Amino acid sequence: MLSIKDVSVRYGRSVDALRNVSFDVPEGEVVSVLGGNGAGKTTLLRAISATLKLHRGALTSGQISFDGKRIDKLDPARIVEQQVIQVPEGRQVFARMSVDENLRAGGLTADPKRRSVARDRIYELFPRLEERSKQPAGLLSGGEQQMLAIGRAMMCEPKLLLMDEPSLGLAPQLIARIGQIVQQINSEFGTAILLIEQNASMALRVSHRAVVLEVGELALEGNAAELAESDEVQALYLGGHGGGTTDTSDDPLAPKINRHRKLGLWAG
Repeated sequence: MLSIKDVSVRYGRSVDALRNVSFDVPEGEVVSVLGGNGAGKTTLLRAISATLKLHRGALTSGQISFDGKRIDKLDPARIVEQQVIQVPEGRQVFARMSVDENLRAGGLTADPKRRSVARDRIYELFPRLEERSKQPAGLLSGGEQQMLAIGRAMMCEPKLLLMDEPSLGLAPQLIARIGQIVQQINSEFGTAILLIEQNASMALRVSHRAVVLEVGELALEGNAAELAESDEVQALYLGGHGGGTTDTSDDPLAPKINRHRKLGLWAG
């Protein structure tokens, strides 16, 4: 479905934010992108959604394809027409508009009948939003606003949903709920999801596959369950082993991880 091939991105004249990144998001799967601040996660989303120019960035090499067609030359509006929709970091709901008005704004380009059906399905997914449908979005809790931001994106009936740090700033119980929502959207709507997350535990739990970015390069990729079981990934991202040096001699992922450590891509 989505193919990222040898993508490099630069800001200004000298800041290389991504270098030769390649991976795929297959149809119907959830793929998470992990990494710390400055790893290149948000830059990756900007490249896919064609918003790099807004941040003085540019794709310097590589290509991005969706459903077999290149999209890296399209503008943001054309990306949306391909049903590639982003849930932005920070929720960005229309605070003075009601919950229902926010949802309808998300489906402005859709056929009225399809828009009505989509809204009904979103209220089924988020009963709390239906209870507060007439309430200004600015009065919702942080978790409710995140649900609204996701619901607004789903009004476009996306084939691919780009989610930028949906758990950011939420309490642990709400983070767990966001994870459940990701799984529900994927299973009930059949939507493929590219999930950008710093919360590796939640992301690996709800994903089919995962990639790790470090300093703009692809450090690791693989089956999410296998990555979650890796001693090294647990130590670096999941808080396992209580610190110190991790013995990875029996870890099947160790050769890849150690190779990237030599390149300076892994902490520790």
